[in-house]
Amino acid sequence: MSERKAINKYYPPDYNPLEAEKAAKKLSKRLKTTNKDVVTIRLMTPFGMRCLKCDEYISKSRKFNGKKQLLPEKYLDSIKIYRLSIKCPRCNNLISFRTDPKKADYVMEVGGERSYIRKDYDSAQLESVDEALERLTKEQEREKSELEGKLDPTADKMELLEEKLATLQQQQQDDESLENLKKLKYASLKKAEELNQKLDLNKGTKGANNGIEDDDMELNSQVESAFKEHQQNSTSSILNQLITNKSIPIKKKLKRKKQNPLGVSVRKK
Repeated sequence: MSERKAINKYYPPDYNPLEAEKAAKKLSKRLKTTNKDVVTIRLMTPFGMRCLKCDEYISKSRKFNGKKQLLPEKYLDSIKIYRLSIKCPRCNNLISFRTDPKKADYVMEVGGERSYIRKDYDSAQLESVDEALERLTKEQEREKSELEGKLDPTADKMELLEEKLATLQQQQQDDESLENLKKLKYASLKKAEELNQKLDLNKGTKGANNGIEDDDMELNSQVESAFKEHQQNSTSSILNQLITNKSIPIKKKLKRKKQNPLGVSVRKK
């Protein structure tokens, strides 16, 4: 045990640390390049599965330390296909599945079975790449033919510009007319509000004037009645005085002074 825990190490006399470091780097590169297609990764199961050896159920999105391997075959000569392999957590059985870019899904290969199988379309309904390209080219040609049929090839560019200008002018005129109509409507609404306010004020003033006129009529009637009563009282009092005072002469002879032509007044004896 003491030998294993020794701190001192033996270095040979021809030991060169720089060369030893270079040799270690070369060895590590060689180890990496030997199994380049197989890489250990941390992955999650893309679907629920069951182990065929021990019937252990593995749920979806469960994490594993697995391996990723690049396969030589490719989809459409450009898309790579990978094989992913994990081990069963109960019996240590190897379970592998690979990617399927055609269906955008995964395909189970060895050691397991999918708990849910997606319903795929029939092969008759699926179209190949060549068929899809032919369909798209036909659709493009159809759209071009429709556009050419709508546009007259003999039409002059100036005529098209004139038509566009005419449409723009018509739109501007329509916008101006709409603005004028809005202004007129706003002015008419203002006038209607002013008239309503005036009518409300007139109604209030008329009611006040009617009340004042009624008060004046009552006062006038009271004054007339009082004046009539005063006249009647005064006439009755004068008649009573005449009846009671008989010694008062009704007519009195007034002595008038005569004047001379010279302007001197003379009294007769």
